[in-house]
Amino acid sequence: MKLANDNPRTHSDRRMLISFAHPDDESFGMGGAIALYAQRGVAISLICSTNGDVGTVDAEFMEGFDTIGELRLHELACAAETLGIKELITFGYRDSGMMGTPDNEHPDCLWQADPDYVTGRIVREIRRIRPQVVVTFDPFGGYGHPDHIYMHRATTRAFHAAGDPAQYPEHLAGELEAYQPAKLYYSAFPKLPLRIMLLLARLHGEDPRHMGKNHDLDLQAALDNTLDTHARINVGAFQAVWDAAAECHASQQNPRRTNSLFDRAQRFVFRHQDFTRAWPEPQPGERLERDLFAGLA
Repeated sequence: MKLANDNPRTHSDRRMLISFAHPDDESFGMGGAIALYAQRGVAISLICSTNGDVGTVDAEFMEGFDTIGELRLHELACAAETLGIKELITFGYRDSGMMGTPDNEHPDCLWQADPDYVTGRIVREIRRIRPQVVVTFDPFGGYGHPDHIYMHRATTRAFHAAGDPAQYPEHLAGELEAYQPAKLYYSAFPKLPLRIMLLLARLHGEDPRHMGKNHDLDLQAALDNTLDTHARINVGAFQAVWDAAAECHASQQNPRRTNSLFDRAQRFVFRHQDFTRAWPEPQPGERLERDLFAGLA
């Protein structure tokens, strides 16, 4: 598949809305791409729908904070500033934990929230911000987290509803008007890096189905559920910023093996970030995009 030409010009008239679930999703996921587009002048707004209350946190990180949610939102603010995110929008829902856990049944968690109401909140932000590009999770939520899946569904629905004045008319008050973004992308794990990470995890004696600080990252399931790639962004020049944003979420990181073979391999394989384009629907034979704003006037 041939690559479309990348256009690195400054995008001072561009707006992007990223719709995620937890503090750290922006940094551990597409942090390199966020840093790149912020540097190009894109106005980036981030929705974070939960406070990350269920994350595992060592006692040392809680000094000065009354709750895990308070700590994690503080970490999020640090990462947003580091990446150059213009606006941070929090919905304040409780983290839903994983399927089948008591946290997933909590009445205040995102998974139990009214889908129509949450979709309406996203519609309102789309109509207010008027982004050309919207990014959210893929249908599997990257690794099957309920909150990721929920935000995929709500954001996809909101993307298509925001341009129809007959839908969510309560979010047309004041200066808000119906607005249809041009492009919808799902963040994606590149398949080759996932395969390499699976191999390296096994070589280090780690269980690839229970990775990460909370042991809820299933690399095998992520690989099995990856979608086709329609955009590949070179973020190699922004890995230092990406790393700095990830370090803001210190409470959620495993200790770094700096300069280890594993660390160097991660830097090599993650010099690109992949995205699945959900809208406009890709056509057979279409070239791989190198810019999420490709094709826009």
